[in-house]
Amino acid sequence: MKKILSVLLFCFFIISCQSQKIVDLKNGEEITKYFLGTWTFVEKKYKDNGEIKVFNLHECMKQYELIFKNENQKTLMTKTFATSEDCKIKSKTDDFLVTISGGSFSYKEEDLKKVEQYKIYSENKFSIIYGDIINGKVTEIEDFYQRKK
Repeated sequence: MKKILSVLLFCFFIISCQSQKIVDLKNGEEITKYFLGTWTFVEKKYKDNGEIKVFNLHECMKQYELIFKNENQKTLMTKTFATSEDCKIKSKTDDFLVTISGGSFSYKEEDLKKVEQYKIYSENKFSIIYGDIINGKVTEIEDFYQRKK
């Protein structure tokens, strides 16, 4: 258990040291405006023995969305999901307050504080980078989102 936690902490440290912005946004207000709207999950990549691989998304994962909105000068995020064999059961989280700054999102979800790094690739595409376990190994994962039109 200690070994896994050490590897996870090391991955987060490496991720936090990398430059996270590919598209240059000048200030926090501009960055927040960039994220406003609905974003659809489109791709998952992960590192396996130094090689970047694409994770095959199942149909329900393709319906996963992040929704950012601004209410009372606060940025809120909602996550939506689809489950069941035919992906017809839809659910969503409550709105939760999110802070966007310095190449990361910070929010509290179900009593767990999360800090996730992001990269902006274009006006309509960004990714979230985090560490997790795939195929029994702790690895860096990059989830890609595309703006829903």
